[in-house]
Amino acid sequence: TKGKKGKLKLDRRSAHQTPKKSPVSYVLAVEHLSTHTNDSGNAQGVRFTDVTRRYASTWSRTLSLRGASSKDIKERRGQCVDEWFKSSLKRLNNHFRPTTQSKDPPTKREPKKSPVRSVTKVKGSNGKMVEVLELESSDDEDKKPAAKRAGDFEIDDHAIDEKEELDDNTAQEVIPKSKAAFKSHPFYVIPSVLNSKEVLHPDARTRICGVFKGELVYRRSDVSTALKAKKWLYEGRKVKDNELQKPVKKVKARKKPKKQGFQALESYGITESAQNEAIALLDEKKNESEDDNMDNLYGIWQTDSWTPPYVSPSDPIPTNEFKNVEKDLLNPGLTHMEQPRLAGIARKLGIPYAPCMLGFDRHGGRGTPLIRGIVVHDHNVGLIREASIEWESHVVEKEKSERRKQVLRKWKRLVAGLLTKERLEREYGDR
Repeated sequence: TKGKKGKLKLDRRSAHQTPKKSPVSYVLAVEHLSTHTNDSGNAQGVRFTDVTRRYASTWSRTLSLRGASSKDIKERRGQCVDEWFKSSLKRLNNHFRPTTQSKDPPTKREPKKSPVRSVTKVKGSNGKMVEVLELESSDDEDKKPAAKRAGDFEIDDHAIDEKEELDDNTAQEVIPKSKAAFKSHPFYVIPSVLNSKEVLHPDARTRICGVFKGELVYRRSDVSTALKAKKWLYEGRKVKDNELQKPVKKVKARKKPKKQGFQALESYGITESAQNEAIALLDEKKNESEDDNMDNLYGIWQTDSWTPPYVSPSDPIPTNEFKNVEKDLLNPGLTHMEQPRLAGIARKLGIPYAPCMLGFDRHGGRGTPLIRGIVVHDHNVGLIREASIEWESHVVEKEKSERRKQVLRKWKRLVAGLLTKERLEREYGDR
C-alpha cells in the first residue's frame, strides 16, 4: 500500500539447476557463432536447434500439441510430423559452416540397455505362477568407460552429441500411468492394448522397460504387424517354408459376402432321414476342420526377401486361381498393356495373354476386382502394338463407312417423306 516500503524477494535459483519440464510445443536454442569467410575478417552466424525434447514433460504430448493424431504418433514411433519445421530450420542454418573439421571421428553413444537382465516364472505362495524380474546391478554401470565430453570435438561433433543426448531424453520418457495412454504411446506398449494383427518380437523380453499393473511393459519398436502369407508377397517378402506350420498368431477369418438374389435350397426334396445324415456329416467335417475359419499370421522375422521369378519367352504366363495376373505381383519378363481391345487382337494372332487385375474397387462395403488390360511376354509387345495400330485404322475406316451409310439412310427417309407429302397434297389437297 501507499506509504509502506516493501522488499522484493528474488528467486535465486542456480543457473545450473534443471528447469521444470512442462508440456510445450516448440523450444528453440539459438547459438551465435563466428565463421571465417573467404575475405579477411569474420562473419557472424546463427544456428537454431530444436531442443523441445529436452524441456518437454512428455514427448507424445508435444507431438499432439504439434497437430499429430494418435495414429501418427503410434505409427511414426516418436518421429516429428512437422516436415515444414525441419525444412525451415535447415534453410535457416544453411549459411552456417564449421571452421575446422575434427581429426578424430565422433564417439557414438552406446544405446541404453534395459535394466531388466532376465525374466523367470516361479510358483508363488498362493500356487499361481508369477514373473520375477532380475535387474542389472549398479556395479555394471561403474565399469563402463566415461563418455567423452562434447567440448572435446569441433562444432559438428558437438551437434552430433547434442542430437544423441536429445534422443536419449526422448527414450527415457516416463512410463504412462493409464492403460489408455499405452494405446497410442510412441515408446511403450503392453500386450493387452495390441490389436489383432500386432505381435511382439520373439526377443522382446530381453528389452523389458518395466511393469504396469502386473503386465510387462515393452518397447513400441518391438511391435510389428503380422500378415498372411499372401499379404507378405505384396511387401516383397515371402514366408519361409519351415515357418508355414508355425504361425505367430491366428485370427478369425473375415466372413465371405453372401450371394445376392434367389438361392435354391440344397435340401429341397430330401427325406428326413437323409437330411439327418447330411447334418451329421457336416458336423463331422466341421469338427475336423475347425481351423478353416482362422487365418494364419506370420511375423517379419519369419520371412525372407522375395521377388517374383523371371518368366522366359517359352514359359507360360503364371496366373492365380481366377485366371488373371495381379499387377502388384507382375513377374519380370512380362509387360502390362492397358490399351483397349488388345485381348481380341492377341486372340486373333494366337499370342498367349492373361487379363490383368489392377486392384479392387471398393463400394458399398464390398470390393470388386478391377480388370484392365492384358499381360503378355516382353517379346510380343511390339507385335501387338503394330497390330493394334492397324486395327485402330481399320476400326476408324469402318466407323466412317457406317456413319456415311447412316447419314444416307436418314437423307433417304427425309426425301421419301417429302415426296410422299407432296403427292398427298397434289391428290387430296383440293378436297
